[in-house]
This record gives sequence, structure tokens and C-alpha cells, in this order.
Amino acid sequence: MLPAIAQTLANILVGDTSLISTESIDFNPPSSELSGPPGFNLYCYGVFAKPTEENASDDSELVQPSPQASFLSPPRWVDASFLISARDHTWLGKHQLLSEALTSFLKHQPLEEKFLAPELRGNGSLALSLNPNKIISPSTLWASLGVPVRPALYLTITVPIR
Repeated sequence: MLPAIAQTLANILVGDTSLISTESIDFNPPSSELSGPPGFNLYCYGVFAKPTEENASDDSELVQPSPQASFLSPPRWVDASFLISARDHTWLGKHQLLSEALTSFLKHQPLEEKFLAPELRGNGSLALSLNPNKIISPSTLWASLGVPVRPALYLTITVPIR
């Protein structure tokens, strides 16, 4: 599941930003190194199960089920949270990349099934949030990574697990 989510997000970043390949995306946590070739850190910092009761009340907001989904047992839903930070030789370049990523993900809300990795298809569109996860604050996250706070996007995608 996590590789499929990361693949989906990386493909969207490459398709909608000035990056030309997924080789420009590092899936490790951001490091103290602030410069380098243009690219992104796409780091999964948490996977949080959604309570069953919340799923029952929020299903209409989370997905638009596809016809084949009705034949399967109902999935459990989790929130996978990612930190997206930019790398470049200049701060202006980093801000440009983050702006491109923000614009891209704003237009992909909800995340349509046609953009999903094959393993995530079959449940319709998936919810995509551009807010930090409520469970861990950005300052706590950056402190745990051991690097200073810097501009970043905090993205959470709600995905099914069967």
C-alpha cells in the first residue's frame, strides 16, 4: 500500500511540475543538506487507522465507490501522511517547486481513480488533504527528524486496506 501511494504521488509531482523524472524524488526524510539538484523529498511520516464509526459516517466524503467495489468486502480506511519538501540550489528554486506541487495537489482533490497506482484502484476517488496530520504537529515532526523547520507541504491521503 505505501509504495503504491508514494508511486501515485511521485507520478503526480513529475507530471505537473518542472521535474522530468521520478529520479528527482527522494523517499527518505529531509536531511540537513539544504541544496542539491532540483527535486523533492516525499517522506511518509505516519499511517493512522481511521475508527470504524468514523468510516461509516464519512464514507460519502471519502470515496465515490466504483461499480466493482460493491462485490468486495468493505475495506478498512487509513490516513497516510506525507511531508513534501523541495531541494534546489536556491531558496527561490525551492519555493518555485513547492508552489508547483501545491498547485498540482490542489487540482487533484479528490484524487481521481485514473491517477492512482493500480493497487489503489477499485474504490473510486480518494480523499486528499493538504493539512498537517492532527496527530503530530509540524514542529514536532521536524524536531524528530533532527533538522530545522523549513517550508513544506503536508499531505494526507485516505486509502483502503482490504
